[in-house]
Amino acid sequence: MFAIMGATGQTGGAALAAALAADHAVRAIVREPSRVAALAEKGAVLAKADLDDVEALTAAFAGTDAVYVLNPVPHAAEDVFAAAAKNGATIAEAIRRAGVPHVVVLSSSGAHRTEGTGIVRALYDFEQVLRGSAPSLTFIRATEFMENWGSVLAVAAEHGILPSMRQPLDAAGETVSAIDVGRQAAAELARPHAGERIVNLKGPAEYSPEDAALALAELLGKPVMAVPTPREEWEPGLVAAGLSASHARELAGLYDAMNAGRAAFEDVGETRRGSVTLKEALAGLLG
Repeated sequence: MFAIMGATGQTGGAALAAALAADHAVRAIVREPSRVAALAEKGAVLAKADLDDVEALTAAFAGTDAVYVLNPVPHAAEDVFAAAAKNGATIAEAIRRAGVPHVVVLSSSGAHRTEGTGIVRALYDFEQVLRGSAPSLTFIRATEFMENWGSVLAVAAEHGILPSMRQPLDAAGETVSAIDVGRQAAAELARPHAGERIVNLKGPAEYSPEDAALALAELLGKPVMAVPTPREEWEPGLVAAGLSASHARELAGLYDAMNAGRAAFEDVGETRRGSVTLKEALAGLLG
């Protein structure tokens, strides 16, 4: 039996689908089971648990062979690092109480750094608090998600421009689909081991914002041009989109880090590449 956190989200949903397709028994951990009956229809067992509820998480993890855990930073948190640290400690405690033998963790490129990576520092903290919580730990350090373009697709479709905080626009960088992250997570759930492993996960190729605009132009059947979003507009725009000032500041800091090369992978662990192309990921978002 595998337990999967975030089963209604991007990577958790993909992990759930891949694990069920491989005929594994899966417990889908969700916040509101009444809203996800489709998961039960697919064969998953539902467990309700919030990130801050150690008792519920312990029950959801109990009796499993492996669990997939993630620590999404709350959009409205007044202090994103404090909120993430609190949830991370709860997850680690639940793993210990339940005696989980194997844990697969969603992390990020740049998570080995203690500073200079914006919001990714929360994942450095997450990795640290999980160390020693289970005899087998696999950290999937994924690069930027292709699906992050989803927040500006409506602008591209309506106005033919693709605003980008990734700059310069012609600079290709690592990016991976959340679908590939979920598939890798499902594969790692079935690979317990002794100690810790790091899996660095990339997409099939490097892509630039201009590549994303070209792919969207082909998909939409109209010209699309990548345009740089001025740095002074990043944080106000993110706040207007619903993030707290703390979240907006640290997310902008991550884009600063990516543009400066500070969010790159550490030269340790294994490297894997997914198969979903940027155009395929964007087609999925549009479809």
